[in-house]
Order: sequence, then C-alpha cells, then structure tokens
Amino acid sequence: MPNIIIFMMDTQGARNLSCYGYRKKTTPNIDLIADEGALFEKHFVTAPWTLPVHASLFTGRYESGHGAGAQHEGLEPGLPSLPDVLTRNGYRTVALCNNSWAVADDKWNPGAGFQEHIHYGRGDIPPEPPFIHDNKLGNDNGSMKMVGVAKRWIQENVLDDSKPFFMFLNNTAPHDPYMPPEPFRSQFILEGVDYEDAIERRGNQVDSTIGNKALTFEDWEIQRSLYDGETACLDHRIGLFVDALKEFGVYENTLFIVVGDHGDSQGQHVNYSYHSQNGVYDAAVHTPLVARMPDVLPAGKRVDELVQIVDIFPMILNLLDLDEPEARRSIQGIDLMRSLEGEIREFAVIEAQTPIHVVRRAWVNDPDYDPRWAFPGLKAARTKQYKYIWHAAGDDKLYDVLNDPDERWDIMSRKPEVARELQKKLEGFLMSIEQRYYMDMRRPGRDRNEIEKKVLRRMAAWGLYRPGIVPPWKEEK
Repeated sequence: MPNIIIFMMDTQGARNLSCYGYRKKTTPNIDLIADEGALFEKHFVTAPWTLPVHASLFTGRYESGHGAGAQHEGLEPGLPSLPDVLTRNGYRTVALCNNSWAVADDKWNPGAGFQEHIHYGRGDIPPEPPFIHDNKLGNDNGSMKMVGVAKRWIQENVLDDSKPFFMFLNNTAPHDPYMPPEPFRSQFILEGVDYEDAIERRGNQVDSTIGNKALTFEDWEIQRSLYDGETACLDHRIGLFVDALKEFGVYENTLFIVVGDHGDSQGQHVNYSYHSQNGVYDAAVHTPLVARMPDVLPAGKRVDELVQIVDIFPMILNLLDLDEPEARRSIQGIDLMRSLEGEIREFAVIEAQTPIHVVRRAWVNDPDYDPRWAFPGLKAARTKQYKYIWHAAGDDKLYDVLNDPDERWDIMSRKPEVARELQKKLEGFLMSIEQRYYMDMRRPGRDRNEIEKKVLRRMAAWGLYRPGIVPPWKEEK
C-alpha cells in the first residue's frame, strides 16, 4: 500500500501561489509537485479557521456535521476518523504539529487518533542537522526544524519497516503576524519599506475586524508582501522535505498532498480581517490543494471542478480499497478522484458557527464596544459563478465571484431569484445530512486569566455564550 503524506500549510490561501496564477514566483516547489500531479483550482474548505477545517479533513464531514467550531471548541469522540481508520488497517500514523487547534494530546482534538503526535516545537526535541535554522535570519515558525524532525522519524521508523505510514504535517509559517525570515523577507518585502516599520504597522484579527485599528491601503500592501515571504519560506521547506523523501526512495510510492486549512482576508472587507470567524469570504476559504502520486493522478492535470477538504478522506478509502462501512456511512464528502472526470457538486458548502471568539476578544480588548453585529452565524453556497451567504440575522449577501472575486459588491437586490434558488438548494443539502449541534463549550484550560473568565460570564449573561448552568459571577475582593 502507498504511504500517505498530508502537508498542511496553515493559513495559506490560494491566491498568492504561483501555480495558481500569482504573478510572483512564491512557490517553485509546489509548482513542481503540481506539474507532476493534479492541481484543484476550485478547492474550498468548510469553515474559515483551523479547528473546524481540521475536523472536516479527518472526519470527511462538514462543520455542522461534526459540530466542532467557535461555539463548541472540540470534536466530540465517536466519529470515524482518517488516522483511526489508517491505524486500524496497518498504517503507522504520526502527526507533526504545534497548533493545538489541529492536533494535540487531548480528547477534544480533531487529530487525537494518531498513534504518535510530535509537538516539534518543544525544547526537548532537538533539530536535525542540517535542518537547523539560523536565528540571525529571523524566526521561521519552526518549519526548518519540522522538516528535520520528519526526516529523522522516517529514518528511524520507516526504512527498515514494511508497514506503510501516514504522516500529517502542519506548520503556521503563513499565519499572522507575518514575519518571514531571510532570504525570503528581502525577496518579497516592498521596495523601500523598513521591516521594523512594517511590523509596527501590522493589524491583528480582533482590532482590525472591530475597527479599533484600521489599516490603510499601503499597510495592507506591505502586509501582503510579507505574507508572500512567509509562503515562499514554507514552500522552500516543502522542497527540502521532498528531497529527503527522494533520498530515502519513498517518494514515488507516496500520495503527497499539499493543502491549506484557510487563508486570510487582507484589506478586502470591512469588519473582517485575517481569518476572524464572522465571514466566509473566498480569501479565507479558497485554499490550495495539490496532490501527486504516479500512476494514480495524471501529471499536469488542472481540475476546474468544485471540490472540498471533506473529499480527501473518501478518496483515500477508495484508493486503498478499505472495507470500512462505518466510515463510509459517516463521510459527507465525495471521492476527490471523481472530480478528474467532471462535476461532482453544484456548490461548495461553507459554514461558520456563531463567532464567539470575535465577541469574546472584542470585550477583552474593549469592554465598552458593542460586538453584537458580529454574533450571527453564517452558511454559504459557492458555485462557480455565485456565492450566496445566509446570515442568521437576515443580512444575506449574493456575490458574482466570477466577475467580483474579492466579493466587494452585493448583488442581492439585482438578482434575488439567484439568491432564493441557492438558499433553497443549500437548505435542502443541510437537511439531507446528519448534523451535530452541541452546547457552547470553551475548551478546558483555554481561559488563562480572570479577564477572559469575566468576559465569558458577561457573554453568558446576555445569552451570547450558552454552556448550560452558569453560576453567578463574584468579583474578587
């Protein structure tokens, strides 16, 4: 059986990859993987941030199908998962990840089913020469160390073992704040811009979303140039990792997938910045998906059909011809391979649970701010031409994404019949799948100080946070 590697580029949208048509050469190594495999031009994740998207990847279910998101910060146990299935069918399964929203050693985590979890950022895990980043060049979010640790794991666990392996890697190199190391910083930062000044002018998810720090056009241009440097840095690490796989002779018998869990909105919208949870814009949910496996995926294939991250799990089940009836019944995605032959869905489904994080962070930063406008949840149907966004408070939107890719112009009043039709179809789809909604839950241990605890109690007082029985708040004397 083939090895399987999924390389997650955390916070990587599709727009600034050169293999997706970007004018700058940011991703020469991913470009080569695409030349040797398939690139999915219209890949959409199921939500705008890390936790629900990783839950969708590992379960093959939509956000409301697995229930993990902003309201309920954990994946409830019981659903068949990709790492569990592969472990049960003879694979060695390992995740290399520092992002606790993706894979961590707790029962609420989407990646809890891996046999091994290597938190490669820990100080007791040494780097592997020559994969040691020179700190004088700047912090690289651990991507160089991750590649070295992955190489060492393969050396120690694979080369003398007949078992195939499933490896999941997650690195947050493109994640804000954008601080690319050299030489990528100098290659992409706007000419004449001082790096330290650029860092001072950056925004953040909460202040930029609620308007407490409104970045200028020039600020966003600078931030996008640093983001390009982050993308190029991680692409370089992917190239080093592929070289190691070739050195070990395992690359040709490996399904190698590069994917992004979400992107960032960088100045395109008001009241939505980076990947806050109160939006389902393409900048956040259209991410790269490139896959390579000789004799399975045709070289140089560019797929123009609508696909989603939930389609990866069923593809792997069918590729390996696994007898997993429970998993097959549970999965809500469609075998990704079918998209090579033609249309597999009329629209992609994107959801955003009530964005509790936006409200909580707003009140932590500014207790006098009124964040209720950000509270309603969202669901969207994204076709090749249109995106219809259902807003729980009634502020629905319709965009012609073919002609308005930044989703700046709401055409609901001009094409109400299109919106009505997509609303009916979206409702029909959601009613056709099993959905799992749970009480609000802040993952245990996430409330680090009294300010956050008080804000959550304040939210509960207004019904903006509903965890069940809520004891009265008592001020410390």
